Amino acid sequence: MNKLAETARLLALSIIFGGSVAIVFVVINNAREGRAAGLDQATIGLANAPLFIHFSKLALGAAIALIVSEVADFFTNPEKSKCTFARYGTSAASAILVLFFALGLTAPMTDLLPKLKTDAAAEAEFSKLHKLSQPILGTAIALALASIAMSGKRKKPA
Repeated sequence: MNKLAETARLLALSIIFGGSVAIVFVVINNAREGRAAGLDQATIGLANAPLFIHFSKLALGAAIALIVSEVADFFTNPEKSKCTFARYGTSAASAILVLFFALGLTAPMTDLLPKLKTDAAAEAEFSKLHKLSQPILGTAIALALASIAMSGKRKKPA
């Protein structure tokens, strides 16, 4: 694999995997602390949503970089194995889920933030999007880890 494409791929996967895990960890702990302090769900959502929204922009860039780097590898790598195609699949699936997370879930959540504490319908819609985002991002994290695991050294030509 081209070193630049490989570096971009691994950086993108580490942002998708490691960044997502870190954001989820922070948000879960913030929510736990907020509930312990007696805050309502809307207040906790208002505190945590900007973290996800800003991270989703970074993850969106990483997903695009991942797709570009895998396409570059596909066209420049003459030795493709079943593992390579599996890696392409897990990378593509992870990137697609991140794109959906960023564009289909957090973008509408951004629009709902100003109405979150004053409009019950906005709060219900925000909650629905939040619940949908959990398995989407969780699956993207797992697929990114799988793609990282399929990274390996190739045999050098004799």
